[in-house]
Amino acid sequence: MENKTGKYFKYAIGEIILVVIGILIALQINNWNENRKNKITEADYYCRILDDFELNERLINENYELTTNRIKLNKELIKDLNNFPNDRSTILNKFVASLRQDVFVPSTITFEDLTSSGQLKLLTDIKLKNRLIKHSTFLNNSLNQLKENRYEIVKRYTDFELITELGYQDIEYVKQELDKEHIDFLPNINWTNDPTHPIFIKFQDNLVFILGMQIRQKQHLSNLKKEIQEPIELLKNKKCK
Repeated sequence: MENKTGKYFKYAIGEIILVVIGILIALQINNWNENRKNKITEADYYCRILDDFELNERLINENYELTTNRIKLNKELIKDLNNFPNDRSTILNKFVASLRQDVFVPSTITFEDLTSSGQLKLLTDIKLKNRLIKHSTFLNNSLNQLKENRYEIVKRYTDFELITELGYQDIEYVKQELDKEHIDFLPNINWTNDPTHPIFIKFQDNLVFILGMQIRQKQHLSNLKKEIQEPIELLKNKKCK
């Protein structure tokens, strides 16, 4: 009986050891599988973020070029205004064209998905992860500054007490909706040919201010273009296809 009990005891211990080993192997396989899936997900995030960054770089370049053209148009407008005699309608239509704002809307879907879902921990490249966080902060600050610039430009555009005396009715898209009867009701002040007229002085002052805002906007875009280069290179090193 003692021999049988000893054999059963050894057999039970052996079974327990086999079960424990089986559990450890299963856990190891599960951990390996989870790590493999996390690596695949991590690589996918890197590639998607790179796609977003390369799109944003193109958008920055487009906005930079558009802003450069508006600065050029605004400088021409200051000359045109002081080239007497001039045409009020031509001046105002050029003015509206120089004010048009193309809003830079970057693609941040992937990084926002990472942060909002708590998956930022999947990024194991600490240097790159910290660089992406830094870029996100820089980008948000730049967007706020660009928004502030647009607000100031629009504010100056509408900063006239009497829109009809300014000649808003001469702007092409407004003029198309007005017939001669409507036009005859409105004042026709030739302020663009009188440099002493209060509207002329205020209009020219606003042109210079708006020019400054456009130059500032171009600087923000230039800084953003420089800032985005390093994270793009770091992401490219991940060899995304």
